[in-house]
Amino acid sequence: MKLPFVTMEFHRLDVRFPGREEFAGAVSSVRENLPSPGHLAFYGGLGALAALSLIEWPVAAAIGIGTVVTQRAAGGTSGSSQANSGSASETTAT
Repeated sequence: MKLPFVTMEFHRLDVRFPGREEFAGAVSSVRENLPSPGHLAFYGGLGALAALSLIEWPVAAAIGIGTVVTQRAAGGTSGSSQANSGSASETTAT
């Protein structure tokens, strides 16, 4: 459509959806980096306390970040691989 001093162009977007392999890779990456269920409950509790205004959100953020930093400094990674390696070392020790 052409009007004086105005030109409109419509383009069709090229949308590409991820394939099965890309999706599976993303899912495995997320699973590797998720905290263990115990840590997830701890962070959820911090979020709930902040949401209910029982503690201020910067305090909850500082506690959460401090927890992650100390766990990583101690050599433990927060993730399901830590839980798996911990259970594997328990079975080999017994």
